[in-house]
Amino acid sequence: MSDKSTFVTWDAGCSWYLARHGETDWNRERRIQGQSDTSLNQRGREQAASLGTRLADIDFSAIYTSDLSRTMETARLVAGEQSAEITPVRELREIDYGEWEGFTFAEVESRDPEGFAERMMRQNVDFSPPGGEDPHQLTARVGRFYDRVRPGLASGENVLVVGHGGSLLALLTCLLGMPVEYLMRFRLNPTGLSIVRTFSQAGVLELWNDTGHLAIELKE
Repeated sequence: MSDKSTFVTWDAGCSWYLARHGETDWNRERRIQGQSDTSLNQRGREQAASLGTRLADIDFSAIYTSDLSRTMETARLVAGEQSAEITPVRELREIDYGEWEGFTFAEVESRDPEGFAERMMRQNVDFSPPGGEDPHQLTARVGRFYDRVRPGLASGENVLVVGHGGSLLALLTCLLGMPVEYLMRFRLNPTGLSIVRTFSQAGVLELWNDTGHLAIELKE
């Protein structure tokens, strides 16, 4: 019988902080943005700054963001004095809504009632708007980013990803190993904060779509 003790190395996991961009005028107007390059409005900038204050004490080893203006600006405001460089990533762009982009949800429903029902009501993951992407294509695109970045992250690291409602939901399916069909069962508000901790064999959802930083801002 051996008197040697067996020690298992503690795995603290890698924490992924996921943040949706702040509000834009198109968000307020319920206009479909997709990959159209819209900017934050004043409210969106205030939201991002509030999230930055909330995360000021978190030391991020890496910051990734979609390369669209509304996410780039959000990332800069959230990052604040962080030493980590902000890396724009095209694969983190919002799902491509093709010919629907620029129209309000009501306008799309009027112009293309059957397509609107397939995407928004039946949540058909095989459907893509004319000239756009379906959720399978979105998840494959975001998955390429995840597969490239994940192997280089160590236990105990914190990573910030600033993206869009669709691209962050696609990333969530990668982090948790969920089927694409689950992508439409979650919702993200502007600057909603989520945290997923990944280990060698699995991911754990620790926080979802938290906007407590906005409640604090409103009280002040």
